[in-house]
Amino acid sequence: MKISASKLLSSIALGIVAALSYSAPAFAQTAHGIAAVVNDDVITTYDLRQRSLFMMATQGIEPTDESKRQILAQAMRNLVDEKLQIQESKKYDQTISPEAVANGVQNIISRNGISVEEFSGRLAAAGISISTLQDQIRAEIAWQRIIGGLYGSRIRISDAQIDETLTRVSANADKPSYRVAEIYIEATPDIGGMNGAVQGAEAMIEQLGQGAPFQILARQFSSAPSAAKGGDIGWIREGELREEINAVLLQMEKGQISKPIPVPGGVYVVALADKKISTSETFYTLNQINYQIEDQSDLPAAKAALEKAAAAAKSCDTLAKDLKEFEGIGTSEMGEIRAGDLTEDILEVLAATNVGEVSTPMATGNSLISVMVCDRTVRGSGIPSRDEVENRLLSQQEAQASRRHLRNLRRKATIVSR
Repeated sequence: MKISASKLLSSIALGIVAALSYSAPAFAQTAHGIAAVVNDDVITTYDLRQRSLFMMATQGIEPTDESKRQILAQAMRNLVDEKLQIQESKKYDQTISPEAVANGVQNIISRNGISVEEFSGRLAAAGISISTLQDQIRAEIAWQRIIGGLYGSRIRISDAQIDETLTRVSANADKPSYRVAEIYIEATPDIGGMNGAVQGAEAMIEQLGQGAPFQILARQFSSAPSAAKGGDIGWIREGELREEINAVLLQMEKGQISKPIPVPGGVYVVALADKKISTSETFYTLNQINYQIEDQSDLPAAKAALEKAAAAAKSCDTLAKDLKEFEGIGTSEMGEIRAGDLTEDILEVLAATNVGEVSTPMATGNSLISVMVCDRTVRGSGIPSRDEVENRLLSQQEAQASRRHLRNLRRKATIVSR
C-alpha cells in the first residue's frame, strides 16, 4: 500500500490549487469563529478549515459542492473524536512529547520517499499548516496509550483461542491468502446511519478511481484501528475475516477495489493488494492414557476410569507420576506425529482438544485410550507463529474495546456545533 512520492506530491499540488480556488465562499467565514465546542474545548473554524483543506489537498479531490460537504462533515467528526481522545488522555495524566509527534509525522511522510521539510513547505506555500497533521498524530498516540493502559492488562488470549485459530488456519492452508487494506465507515446517526455510510463508501471508491491514495483516504476517513496504518491489515487467510468481506475477496483480483460491503454497524471498502497460496501441515506431540478391556461389558468401567485419570492429569511432563496410583491405567509417550498420518476420526477428536488437555476416550482393539495433547504446531509457508496469532487476536480485541470506548465518550460528551 505504498504511495509513490510523485503521486502524493502531485495529489498535494493539485488538491491545494483546487481547494484554495474554492475556498470562497465555502470557507470564507471560517477565519476566527467557533465551529464546535466539545465539552469545554473549542474547535475553531480555522481548525476546521485547515483540516478540510489538508484532506482535500492530500487526496487530490475535485472540490465539488458534494465533496466539500463530505469533507467538512468528516473533518468535523475527526476533530471532535481527537478532542475527546486528548481529553481522555489528560484524565490519566498522559503527556505526548513533541519528539513522539515528530517521529510519527516522520514515519508517515518518509515512507513515501519525501522529506518532512518538503511536505511541510508545499503545504505552507498554500497556507496549510503542518500542525493539522501533527494534531492528528498526537491524538492517535494518546488514544493508543489510553486503550493499551485501560484494556491491555484486561485482555487475555487463551491457549484455546490460539489453538482454535491455528487449527482453522491449518484447515485453510491450501486456500488463498490475501494482502488486504480496509476503510471502515461507521453508520453513526450524524452521517445518516447506514444510508450515509454507503454513500460515504461510494464516495471513497469514486475518489480512489480518480487516483486518490488508499492509504491517505483510510487515515482520514476510516473508523477502523487500521486507519493509523493506512488501512493495511497485512496478510489474511481465507476465512479469517467476517463472512461478508470474505465472500467479496473470493471474487476479487489483485489490485482491485471492492464495492461497498455492508456489515452490521457500518460499511467496508477493501483493496486487494496481493494474493498467494501456501501449504502447511499440523504436527501433534501426544501422550497416551490407556485402559485394557476384556469385553464390551468392561466399557462403562473403563470410561469411568479414564475420566478420573483425565481429571488428575496435570501436564505431559508429569503424566506418568500423576496417574501412578490409578489401577489399570497405563501411559506412554507417542512423540510427534504428523496430522497426515492420523485417521479422520482421531483428527476430529484432536481438533476438539486443547493443548494441555486430555481427549475424550476412543476405543481401539482391546483398549480404550485417551490422548493428552502436549503440543500442536502448524508448519509451512506463510503460517503464523503462536506469538503472531496471539498478537493478532489481541489487536482485534483492543480494536473492539477502542470503538466501544470512543462511542461511550461521544455519547456522554456535550458537543455543540455552531
